[in-house]
Amino acid sequence: MRIPAIILYTALLLLFMSFSSPDDGYAQVGIGGGLDIRSEELTNGYGVRLEYTFFKLPPIADFRFRLHGSYFYEESAIQSEVNGLRSTVTQSSSAFDVGVAVLAGVNIGMIGPYAGVGLGVDSSEINPRQGITQYSRIKEENIFWNVLFGAELEMIPYVKPFFEYRFMHLFQTGNIDFKESERLSLGVVFRF
Repeated sequence: MRIPAIILYTALLLLFMSFSSPDDGYAQVGIGGGLDIRSEELTNGYGVRLEYTFFKLPPIADFRFRLHGSYFYEESAIQSEVNGLRSTVTQSSSAFDVGVAVLAGVNIGMIGPYAGVGLGVDSSEINPRQGITQYSRIKEENIFWNVLFGAELEMIPYVKPFFEYRFMHLFQTGNIDFKESERLSLGVVFRF
């Protein structure tokens, strides 16, 4: 699978860049994660992020590059009736997305609001596991763009709780029933 290799190489590149910078007076790398809540089915999931601050205007503004991913999973049972016979089909549904974004942020006392734009790939899959075979596996991958805004709380050095709102728009959809999605993310970023 190519996506994990890309994530690994990007993480290694960002880590190398953070240690090779001549100005280490501010936190350049952020690693974090938390809970993601979507507006469509498979509402609850987990997200991770890796950020690199590539430009800082002391003391209040910064510009960041982010690699982020989210994963959602759910198992459900569907009741169906064929020719008068009732049956239960167990299916698993999963979705994940991987994307990049460019962010601009400011530091206003104990809160650091930010906003950004990005692109990514969304993959959704519905897979029947047992029961009547009239249901088939559905897998779909789409490219999306997103806009986001959020804030980090600056209470503890190196540990930044955050909340974020993201609006995603898929370029094309086929078998899945949504084209636009909203997401709320809550979690913690460790900055060093």
